[in-house]
Amino acid sequence: MWQNYSNTLISAFGLAGLGFGIGKLVILFGERAIERRHGSEGVRDAIARRAKMETKLEARRADRILELKELDGGVEDVLRQRKAMERQIEESRQSGERLVRLIGEELQSSPCYVAMVVNKYVGTGAVQQSQHALVDPSWAQPQMIEVWARSMAEARMEIERRYPPAFGYAVTRMQEFLSADTPIAKAG
Repeated sequence: MWQNYSNTLISAFGLAGLGFGIGKLVILFGERAIERRHGSEGVRDAIARRAKMETKLEARRADRILELKELDGGVEDVLRQRKAMERQIEESRQSGERLVRLIGEELQSSPCYVAMVVNKYVGTGAVQQSQHALVDPSWAQPQMIEVWARSMAEARMEIERRYPPAFGYAVTRMQEFLSADTPIAKAG
């Protein structure tokens, strides 16, 4: 009798497992048939690929956010430095001293030339209304530049190298600087 019960029980479990397997196969083949009918074959693979891609894109986004934060910090530092320099320039303007730009090194054998340079793009009426982004507004007025060079032609070349005419800079006047030490040649 026990043997009969155990055989029946084993048969029942076997039939249940077989029924489960058949049901699973019917569901699997039914899903495939529905996917083929609606043209959505390979959706599971595409979803898996896109899920991997999404995690990689999220990691890349996090990296880019960190880079942006670092660059923002750098930009803030540069802006802080620019404001400090603009403050220094404004203080020097208000102190009554004239700002003199120097080019070259003071050498005993080289004379000093004084030039007045202006930027024609800053001084024009159309551009004057909207402030020029790259050139300080003070360039609308002639700026004094002292150049140490062997000749006036070399001095002009140095000025044009530092302040190119292509960017709107123009030399309005240039002369050799005569100090109190320099003997003045008398005519006659």
